[in-house]
Amino acid sequence: MYFSFQNQKNAFTVFKNATYLTFEPHVHSHIELAFMVSGGKSRAFADEKAVTIEQGDLFLTFPNQVHYYEDIEKPMNVVLLIASPDICPEFKQYFEKYLPESPIIKNAVNNPRIKNAIELILNANLNNKFSETFIRGILLVILCEFLNCSTLLPIKPQGTDTAKEIINFCYENYMGDISLKKIAEALHISHYYVSHLFAKRLRISFNDYINSLRIRKACELLKTDKMSITEIALFVGYNSVRTFDRCFQKIRDMTPREYRNLKKENGSK
Repeated sequence: MYFSFQNQKNAFTVFKNATYLTFEPHVHSHIELAFMVSGGKSRAFADEKAVTIEQGDLFLTFPNQVHYYEDIEKPMNVVLLIASPDICPEFKQYFEKYLPESPIIKNAVNNPRIKNAIELILNANLNNKFSETFIRGILLVILCEFLNCSTLLPIKPQGTDTAKEIINFCYENYMGDISLKKIAEALHISHYYVSHLFAKRLRISFNDYINSLRIRKACELLKTDKMSITEIALFVGYNSVRTFDRCFQKIRDMTPREYRNLKKENGSK
């Protein structure tokens, strides 16, 4: 169970007391930080760098970094903050020109300013008109401490990052008839290279990645009764309910109907 807050301008989203981090490879224009409050262990990836997040550690990615998580041990208690860099314009030059050599501060809880910032998030009421100002203050503290502890490396001008292009294409087209061949044709690259990139850099097969996106969307839709399970299966890209059920069971360890009933019992949290 977790509690999330998203302000009306979508400048930030906060997840308190999250019990898992696992998430497929994704990229966005926001800052993302994860702090392991207690328990658990997760493998986190930022571009091609892999680290292990344990209790007391802080993981942070800059805008437009490909990142994802693979949980190793549960249960866990995590604070996850995703925020627009526009909240902290003081750091614009760093986000545009540099990347941290390492995306993690081990034992960040031993830093009193970071520890205090996380405790403030955990105890804060973020449903008020001053929430964005509050988050800005928290981010200023955490970013200052993170940058002071980090070695910054200039971003190398390598042209367009193919991995980011592929991820964005998948996010825009996963509910349609998508394939390695279609990605390769759209981006003018070899489909063998696309397959290799999924296996080596993203550490997931193409089919598993598309299924994870579809099932994540299906979970959102199953929280209400607006669409039937058959309608949801077709909407997210499956040609048959049988295939949808099989993929859902593999990823969520329950059927779509069981998931819908569970969410009803828990009030769709």
